[in-house]
Formats: sequence, structure tokens, C-alpha cells
Amino acid sequence: MEKIVYLLIGAAITWGLYFIQRRLERRKTTEVIERNQKLLNLKQGLEQASTSLDELRQFENRLIGKAEAAVKIAGRYVSQAGEVARRSEALAAHDDISQQAIADFQRVDARLDGVVAHLQGQLDGDDLAAFEQVHLAWLAFRERYARFIAQSYSGGSIQPLIHAVTLESITSAWIAELETQLGDDDAEATE
Repeated sequence: MEKIVYLLIGAAITWGLYFIQRRLERRKTTEVIERNQKLLNLKQGLEQASTSLDELRQFENRLIGKAEAAVKIAGRYVSQAGEVARRSEALAAHDDISQQAIADFQRVDARLDGVVAHLQGQLDGDDLAAFEQVHLAWLAFRERYARFIAQSYSGGSIQPLIHAVTLESITSAWIAELETQLGDDDAEATE
């Protein structure tokens, strides 16, 4: 009787493992089919858009470059936040970090001015007017957004630092967006 129970338990475990294996294999097959379907759609889209693989690779490299820049900026923010946490009791050091963050923002803002001037030189007529209108709206948004983020920190002495870091972050993201969407290789040379 005991052997029959063990035999039934063993059969049930084997049966269960078999169906789990089949389900995993089916999932892998489904993933391969979906991936191939996406590649086919991409190929058809490229043919319809008259875009070559080289152009797509260049665009990918530009996006990867922007992502790497964003990672570097994020890493710098994490290290600055760590510094602020370690030196929270030293107000003089806190003021120095705030001043450094403001200087970093001013450097990025000057770079934005260069990118905007470059783009304004490329655009004319309605395109230029539309770009200038969007850029002015974005500048207003940037200030309101940075103010909102800084106000969420109740410790008043850290607010200027958070404000400057937020301004730098969002400005860097806008530069990357402008260079990716509107710029050309000359815009990247202004970096």
C-alpha cells in the first residue's frame, strides 16, 4: 500500500513538472514569435519611411549617447545627495554645495542657449515662431517645476540646492530632447 502511495505521489510530481516544462517552452516560443513579428513590423516601417539601417544606427548611437549623459548626470546627483546627507549639520558646506549646484545649472543653461541659437539659425518662418513659442513655454514650465520640487522639501535650507539641481536636470533633459528631435550633427558639436 505504501509503495502505491509513493508511486502515485511520484507520478503526480512528474506529471506536474512535465506541464510546467511545457508551459515554459510555450512561453519561450511565444516570445520568439512576438520578437520576430516586431522585427518584421520594424523592417516594413523602415521600408515605408525610406530609412536605411545606417540612419537608424546613427539615431540609436545618438540616443545611447544621450542616455549615457543622463546616467552620468544622475550619478553626479546621487553623489551630491550623499554629500548633502553627510554634511547636513555643516551649514557652510551646505551653502558651498548650493553655490556649486547653481554654478552647474548656469553652465548647463549657457549650453542650452547655444543649442537654442543653433536651432534658431536652422529654422525660419512658421517653424521658427512655433519653436520660440514652445521654448518660452518650456522655460516657464521649468521654473514652476523646479519651484514645486524644491517646495516639497520642508527643510528650508536645502530648498535652494534642490531648486538648482532640478533646474540643471530638466535643462539637460531638454537639451538632449532638442538635439535628438531637432538637431543635426552640428548641434552635437556645440557640446
